[in-house]
Amino acid sequence: MIKLKTLAVGDRQTRRGFTLIELLVVIAIMVVLATLVVAGVRNATLKAQKVRALGTIRELTTAMTAFSADYNRPPVPPAALATNLPDVVFGQGAYSNDFVVAVLEGQDLAFSFDGGDWSTRTINPRLEEYMQFPRTTDKKNGVVNVTGDPLFGQILDPWGRPFMIGINVPPYTNERSNGLNDRWMETYGLAVYPDFEPRYEPFVVWSYGKDAVKGTAGKEAGVNRYQSSDDVGSW
Repeated sequence: MIKLKTLAVGDRQTRRGFTLIELLVVIAIMVVLATLVVAGVRNATLKAQKVRALGTIRELTTAMTAFSADYNRPPVPPAALATNLPDVVFGQGAYSNDFVVAVLEGQDLAFSFDGGDWSTRTINPRLEEYMQFPRTTDKKNGVVNVTGDPLFGQILDPWGRPFMIGINVPPYTNERSNGLNDRWMETYGLAVYPDFEPRYEPFVVWSYGKDAVKGTAGKEAGVNRYQSSDDVGSW
């Protein structure tokens, strides 16, 4: 015989739903977990971007090293060496880095800079290919391949800004003289941090990272360090 158990009034009252405080606690826990997940995704994305930027930097450095070994000079016009050209930074200011891209890819092009017209054939007479850069239409992680775009032909970092390429221009007759005929790499403050400064490198390549700011500017007042920033460099 099956017996049915009846609930007393007191029993029914104990089987109630969540209280408002319990709901608020659950919601707070969910918010904390969601925040941790989002932060983790952002950190993972930034790390992946930095790894990709560093890969491009290494490829650029390898290609310029091979070029310098073949021609016994960095990728700058031979005539510029005789006219005392100071160290050059491509990617910001008067010099765009599409020039370096064209030289290393063996393209036959001419560029007009403040210092005059530079022909890639003059710099790379055999039009040797030292690197083939990936092309991009979304203006990230490669050479911009959008006709008419102001950044067309330039190599961009994962955040959509031109990589900066500093070249130490010979002859190296002086120890340090503001980038002119000296052994010291001069980036005019662009790659100079309290905890790092290029010295005797033949060339350096770097990016200011996601925030587009050198070092930790705006985060650590008066410090501006490289190590604690999202910047990526060849050093």
